[in-house]
Amino acid sequence: MAERLAERINEIASENSTSPVTPDFFSRVKEGQLTRDENPFTHFCVYFAGFDPEAKKVFIGHHKKSSLWLFNGGHIDKGETPEESLEREMGEEWGCKIDLKSIGKSKLLTITPINHPTIKCNRHFDIWYFVPLLEADFSPDQALLDTEFYTTGWKNIEEAKRIITDTNTLQAISEFETLFNKK
Repeated sequence: MAERLAERINEIASENSTSPVTPDFFSRVKEGQLTRDENPFTHFCVYFAGFDPEAKKVFIGHHKKSSLWLFNGGHIDKGETPEESLEREMGEEWGCKIDLKSIGKSKLLTITPINHPTIKCNRHFDIWYFVPLLEADFSPDQALLDTEFYTTGWKNIEEAKRIITDTNTLQAISEFETLFNKK
């Protein structure tokens, strides 16, 4: 099982070969113990960043643990691939099933340093997926969102830039800005 995850992360890193953190992803995979269950200090995670390509908005929330404005995401569990984790996490946080084919390949790789006094973890290796949604049709389970976020909502790029301070989330916003400007 661990080999399957390592192979898939290496494939994703290869697909994102221009990312400045790609060499770090390859190095981390070589170390093994890629999930939080195996290594509570440094492991792989997925982000699923909801966006409405027509309204040119993103779905973000004010995260309770970090006190940061972030996209939804979570840890890859032992025995999962990033895509399986993505599907599980969307169900856990949004309460809905999204067709993975509509999402496509990962769009961004980041590394997040964690500095929290009550959490063992000190580094996340993040695989980002951009999830196309229509604001008018998207109705996540509010009770599920409320377990991790103070508030969530749709923001245009300028609104998002004003409230986001996390470097990696700003990097994702920059990617969305480029995507939205192409349309």
